[in-house]
Amino acid sequence: METVMLMPAYALFGLLFLHPVHATEAEVEFNAKSNRLEVALRLDVLDAELIDKIASRISVPDAKPEPTAMRDGNDETLSLPTRQRLVYLARNFGIGAEPTGDAAGRYHWVGEEPDGAYVWWYFEIEIDVNGDASPPGDADGRRSAAPDRLRCTLLRDHDSRYVHRVRLLGTTPPVTLQFDARNTVRPAFW
Repeated sequence: METVMLMPAYALFGLLFLHPVHATEAEVEFNAKSNRLEVALRLDVLDAELIDKIASRISVPDAKPEPTAMRDGNDETLSLPTRQRLVYLARNFGIGAEPTGDAAGRYHWVGEEPDGAYVWWYFEIEIDVNGDASPPGDADGRRSAAPDRLRCTLLRDHDSRYVHRVRLLGTTPPVTLQFDARNTVRPAFW
């Protein structure tokens, strides 16, 4: 009888291992006027704290003030934790199959907003029209500034079971890309 009662518990425990630990959600829109991807990333508060803990180990140089960025408090520059967070994001959420060495300089912090058990992080990724652009696609052969691939490896080193969903806004209909340990780069259609 005792073995029979333990079977449902083992089955439930086994199902937990099949289900992802956490899922992040993001909305990404390409702004053709500014040549930037505008990103709204929703994280579980514990995942955001974990990213900040991982990012705190990243060494970043002092940065000059960014005129368009939201300031941390009264400070003239972004705080060290915010700059470390941007470097982490540049390494783990971006354009193309691999991050480039100068990628963090093209990430711009907009702000964050608590939302119950979640937090929204808002940032922009500046598109390098010559390096990140999609191949020619216009009728007259001009390059589109919209990136053709997105990469997401957030928290992968912590736990490979994370799933990340990225909704591309500005597409008809909106497209949702799913990233996991096996699928870290996806084609993007704008």
